[in-house]
Amino acid sequence: MGKFEDARRKFAAAMTKRDPDAIANAYATDAVAYDPMYPEPLRGRDAISKDATGFIRAFPDLRFEIVTVIEKDEKTGADEVRFTGTHTGPLESPTGAQIPATNKRIDVKGASFVRLNERGEITEERRYYDVGTLLRQLGLAPEQATEPVGAQR
Repeated sequence: MGKFEDARRKFAAAMTKRDPDAIANAYATDAVAYDPMYPEPLRGRDAISKDATGFIRAFPDLRFEIVTVIEKDEKTGADEVRFTGTHTGPLESPTGAQIPATNKRIDVKGASFVRLNERGEITEERRYYDVGTLLRQLGLAPEQATEPVGAQR
C-alpha cells in the first residue's frame, strides 16, 4: 500500500469511527473541498471538519468504505467510496436549515480526487456523488420516473 492509499484508508477509518479530531487532522489547515451539495467550496480544516461532524451526527451508524484506490503518486490519486447509514439525527443543509431525521437508510457510492501535502494531509478534495440518489433515499426527493418524460400511455 502506498502513502496515498494509506492516507485515504486512515481517513475512511476515522469517518467510520466517527472521530472528529482524526477527521479534522486528515486535512491541512488551508485545505479546500468541493462537494456537489454545496454551491461554494468548503475552505479550511474547520469548515471541512464541521461538515463531516454534521454528517456523522445525522448518520451515527455511518460506514465509510474505500472500494478502490488509484494512486498516481504519493500525493495524488482518486478513490471510489461507499457510505451507508441511517438518518437518525438532524442534517444541516447547505443553507443552514436543519433537516429532521427521516430514519431512512442510505447506500451511496461516490468518488474523490485528492491531493496531499508532504505530511500526508489533504490539501484539495473533489467529491463526486449522486445527490439525487441521496435525497431520494432519504425521502426528500421524488422517486425517479419509470417512463421517459412525455411518454404517452
